[in-house]
Amino acid sequence: MKKKASAHLHLRLPADLKRKAEKIIEQNGLDTSTAIRLYFTQIAAQGTIPLKFRTINGYTPEFEAELTRLANDKENIVSFDTSEEAIEHLMAL
Repeated sequence: MKKKASAHLHLRLPADLKRKAEKIIEQNGLDTSTAIRLYFTQIAAQGTIPLKFRTINGYTPEFEAELTRLANDKENIVSFDTSEEAIEHLMAL
């Protein structure tokens, strides 16, 4: 039986990040090599990075861009004379 070719991966990252990640990896019953192999396997299988990236506000970049677009669209600006009117408007949405 022919042995599959293997490749080595060498990277540098902050020691604190490595410690934190390894603790979580170990809590899930894995070692670091297996966790990285699983991650690469998912990238290859899905054809994309299997993470949900979030902005500092906790939104996906696409959703935050849409919020920014809506906020800058003058047609979406609504003003109210009282806080009660604002609340009534929000409750109707």
